[in-house]
Amino acid sequence: MTTPVDIIRIARTNVLKTVEGLTLDQINKIPTGFNGNLAWHLGHLCSTEQGLLYRLSGNNVSLEPSFIDKYKKGSVPQGPITQAELDFIKKELLDQLEKLEVDLKQELFKTYTPYTTSFGNSINSFEEALTFVAVHEGIHYGYVLALKRAVMND
Repeated sequence: MTTPVDIIRIARTNVLKTVEGLTLDQINKIPTGFNGNLAWHLGHLCSTEQGLLYRLSGNNVSLEPSFIDKYKKGSVPQGPITQAELDFIKKELLDQLEKLEVDLKQELFKTYTPYTTSFGNSINSFEEALTFVAVHEGIHYGYVLALKRAVMND
């Protein structure tokens, strides 16, 4: 059976493959007709995972608050990121899943503060949040595919 963590891993692996070989300028480019860039979407995946799974379950996040704020829902790119930040984000995308699996085995997620997403659905438990994060990852994978096409053709 494919778990939500497996689905998140598949989506993140696909996102990383999609941006492989692109230049830093291409990663930072905001194509005509878009409000964001590839860099923002990659960072947003990391930020959202921390907010929805860790913060709302009363656990400590592993990212700096400034990073989470930079990529949270409703934010937009503030300027180009450096190669070092891109490398950090790429590593974090997979490292977060390793930590999540450990934390799940240790039963770290005991409580959850309900949250209503921008989709209008309510998340009332950690299990619902984990499922939503898997859906969210798929949505942003679609954005990454569209942005890559636009970057290559803009």
